[in-house]
Amino acid sequence: MKKSGIISCILLLTAFFSAGTTNAQSIVLTPKWTAQAQFAGYYVAEKMGFYKEEGLDVRIQHPSLSESSFSFLKKGKAQAVVMNLSYALTEFFAGARVVNILQTSQENSLMLVSHSPLKGLTALQHQKIAVWNHLSQELLGQVANKYQLQVEWIRFNSGVNIFLSKAADICLVGSYNEFLQLAECGMKTDSTHVMHFADYGYNLPEDGLYVTEEFYEKYPEAARKLAKASMRGWEWANEHREETLDIIMEEVHLHNIGTNRYHQRKMLDEVLRLQTNRESGKRTFRLSHEGFDRATSILLPAQKKTAHIRYENFVK
Repeated sequence: MKKSGIISCILLLTAFFSAGTTNAQSIVLTPKWTAQAQFAGYYVAEKMGFYKEEGLDVRIQHPSLSESSFSFLKKGKAQAVVMNLSYALTEFFAGARVVNILQTSQENSLMLVSHSPLKGLTALQHQKIAVWNHLSQELLGQVANKYQLQVEWIRFNSGVNIFLSKAADICLVGSYNEFLQLAECGMKTDSTHVMHFADYGYNLPEDGLYVTEEFYEKYPEAARKLAKASMRGWEWANEHREETLDIIMEEVHLHNIGTNRYHQRKMLDEVLRLQTNRESGKRTFRLSHEGFDRATSILLPAQKKTAHIRYENFVK
């Protein structure tokens, strides 16, 4: 074959593969926090090629400690983000049209941990309570109002030092992360020092995958494929936990996150447990009508009950 013929073949092949790459829908997916087992299913879907099999070019981009995943969506830096249901609904009520395309969390992880024994919610009166910086203030406000609590909320970005140093009397933690950190530090964490939000009527589902309404209407098939491949990633993670931990540790090392395999294994186990509905015992990956109704009834003040938000508009 002449040199010119070889070059022509190379150019044709290049054009062919370039066209295939161009046709793939590009999506930046932003978790709500730095790299950890909380987002394992998305790492797996990317690493194992599940997104590519659906014709998607997905890149996972984490926010910094001071950024929210919603800010990435709002600024157009990401097309899909992981958010708490309470956070997503709060932004929806404020005018941001977001839609839920996948619900991983089915059970609430929030726990109150105290240095002293906790005897009901009245024990919170006039206390300093440390809370994660990105937790919805609407949720905290509704809890305080319902039980007529006067508390001082102290915001923090990460870690449990604010609690260990006793700068706060009580700390609101997640069962899959900060609670594990406290136990690893040797703190006494028996039932007398712990209260679960879910036990007091606040069993709100947490992590879900969201896109803007505009993106969903423009690329409905891409959104469905993103949800499908992400679901497949989580199912694979549940069935192959040690291999998933290998993928997680690659991700945390890539982003220079200070953690270890022991903590990430504990986190993965707890995150997967929270994905299972306590009543059905199944992992549905869908926000239920009941979970949606419970969240809106808690987060919407009485005078705003007529606010226009339908399950069918919010959950796709």
